[in-house]
Amino acid sequence: MSEPMNIPSLKTIFRFPFQGQGWQTRFLIGIVLVFISFIIPIIPLIFVGGYILEVMRRAAKGEGLVLPEWSDWGKLGLDGLKSTLISLIFLLPGSIVLIGGWVFYMSFAFSVPIIAASSTNGRNVDAIMVPLFLFAFSIFFIALFVGPILLALGAIPLPVATANMASEGKLAAGFRIRQWWPALWENKLGYFIAFTIFLGLASILYFATTLIYMTLVCCWLIPFLSVFAGFYLALVYAALFGVTFRQSMESEPASPPTPGETAPLEDAAQVAETPAPAVDENTASQPVDAPETPSTSETSA
Repeated sequence: MSEPMNIPSLKTIFRFPFQGQGWQTRFLIGIVLVFISFIIPIIPLIFVGGYILEVMRRAAKGEGLVLPEWSDWGKLGLDGLKSTLISLIFLLPGSIVLIGGWVFYMSFAFSVPIIAASSTNGRNVDAIMVPLFLFAFSIFFIALFVGPILLALGAIPLPVATANMASEGKLAAGFRIRQWWPALWENKLGYFIAFTIFLGLASILYFATTLIYMTLVCCWLIPFLSVFAGFYLALVYAALFGVTFRQSMESEPASPPTPGETAPLEDAAQVAETPAPAVDENTASQPVDAPETPSTSETSA
């Protein structure tokens, strides 16, 4: 079984974006792409997603935590599309509930003035619209309650599914639940710790950004700090859950031997436990006949 997450490994995860040869250039390229996404949406983030997936793959394979080069842009774009697709699928139910509830409520809210203006009998309109308004508000309230629960249920297995996809390099590997579910189930505490560490770090960075925003003088730094914090958190997310996935796979119990095969330890145990053959007491009490020795005369003859 592999060693659990400890303080030295966490320090390595937190510091690796700022270590290694050429980390300044590689980190700066990521920040620039995230900043460009404010002007050109989606496309730059796809390449950033592919880069983050490469970091997770190296962490899951145990190849060392270093910032890879921005070299194979075609592969980065394809991996970014894979990462985006698997995230959308896992988070789709919660997103549909939240967006659907909001659209339903807002559609009804905007239609009320139109219906009221076109109606000639105000009392009848009020008698009909008030219950409908309460119904629409109830649907929106339920969506606000159910949607986050579904998002959380999709976000919990998402890191291990993404790590499995990154490890094998195939999109289908992210949806092989029977393949990666044992890693999540056997290391529930490890993933809980990883989520706690990541959410804690995100809260610290958010709190620091809020304090800078409240100074008013440094408000112009908020966009740059947000880009820096966002890219850094993505790198830590990939490394943290990549390492956790590797530890989960290494700690899985070994498969039992196939029929007809016996483990070496079991062979030794069977030999030790095999009783010695029983000896007949009557046979053991009888003297053993010594071999006959030829006499001297027979020898001379």
